[in-house]
Amino acid sequence: MAGAGLYRLRFLPSILSSTFAEKRWLIKLPNNKRHMKIAVPIIARNMEEALYDIERASGVADILELRIDYMKRPDLKRLLSSSPLPKIVTNRVAGEGGEFHGSEDERFAYLEEAADLGAEYVDVELNCFRRIPRKSTKLIVSHHLGRTPDDLQEIYRNIVDSGADVVKIATMANSYQDSVRMLNLILQASSEGKDIIGICMGEKGIITRIYGPAFGGYLTFASLSDDKKSAPGQITAEELRRMWTLLKLNG
Repeated sequence: MAGAGLYRLRFLPSILSSTFAEKRWLIKLPNNKRHMKIAVPIIARNMEEALYDIERASGVADILELRIDYMKRPDLKRLLSSSPLPKIVTNRVAGEGGEFHGSEDERFAYLEEAADLGAEYVDVELNCFRRIPRKSTKLIVSHHLGRTPDDLQEIYRNIVDSGADVVKIATMANSYQDSVRMLNLILQASSEGKDIIGICMGEKGIITRIYGPAFGGYLTFASLSDDKKSAPGQITAEELRRMWTLLKLNG
């Protein structure tokens, strides 16, 4: 909670300013405060719970991620009209940390329906990429790994080449250096004019969740509460906003 956030704040700035800077893994922290956006995942198991969580999240989120893979029978029309906030519709395959266990045709049918209904974003995994008919909907192409590979650049280029509107790469950080490499990738993509979400999961990846948008990341993900986390290392949206205020990252 608040205490945990203050504990993290004590060591995160020193990591960035000393260890990383001494090894020249990072350059000066850029000023990208316009990018400081939080997406809150909605991981409810049924419609009643989802609508309740959407109402709660609307006070702390800039964007809602509707994780319909957690739900048995999602009513997309109702979900998309439940809040004026922009929404990402994600139907994550089990092989990339999701909860959907049906056929690929069924899985993509939900995403196509979301685009047809005017969802602001749909998320499609690079490893099982399919083009989705869409008008105004933006396409997030994502890649999720249980480690941080040496070929982050290759993954990034492959996603860009897919025609993604937004690149998303989420890996597990086994060291702080993994997080630094992800932050540098965000910085590079931003300098190239590419919208990117770069996150390292786990305790050693928390710095990417906090500082990613300051390096030019399109957004970061934070949970509604401690029991509503959709990935390891995710912190709550309220805690993240407190950190941004104390670190003077949010204007």
